[in-house]
Amino acid sequence: MLTINSFLTNVPDEGQALNFVSKKTNLPCYQLFLAAAGKATKNKLPSDERLLILDFAKAACSTKNPDIIWQISYVESGFKMRIINIEGRQVFTGENAKEFLLKGITNSSNIDIGPLQINWKNNGSKWENNPLNFFDGKFSVNFLSNKILKDFVNSCGIKWINCYHSYDKKRGSNYRIKIDAAGVKLKNILSGFN
Repeated sequence: MLTINSFLTNVPDEGQALNFVSKKTNLPCYQLFLAAAGKATKNKLPSDERLLILDFAKAACSTKNPDIIWQISYVESGFKMRIINIEGRQVFTGENAKEFLLKGITNSSNIDIGPLQINWKNNGSKWENNPLNFFDGKFSVNFLSNKILKDFVNSCGIKWINCYHSYDKKRGSNYRIKIDAAGVKLKNILSGFN
């Protein structure tokens, strides 16, 4: 077993810890993603969402950087799939979240939806989507990768993760600190698989 320090020096690129360990252990990336999510949440993943989380893990592992999907989901939702956050003041999960969205929201509703907490007002409503789609992990990963990321990389460059949370410099920097800490947590967990 590698120590965490030797593990960190062996991972070739930022964001590649899941792929690195998958290759070394011959375990599928999505299994490692799920195992690390379970360990990070002390196995408190919603039992009624396990299949949704599996699909989410598979979608994340089909991207170039599954680690960042893991990190964002850990920070934003604790890997819950059916979750909404209304203006940072009120959180609904499971059926309560679904019922809230079914009542209808406007394009200007400031609501973060799903495992990646995609903001409806700033991102989701720009395209013709049903807000319930964001409870689907595969949809959320594809939306982040193919819609949001392009805008943030164009406008923020290498600091795109800061802009994912906020264009406010201080808030974005504080968010980046949380994301980086989640990356260290993921690598600590994965070092136990070597």
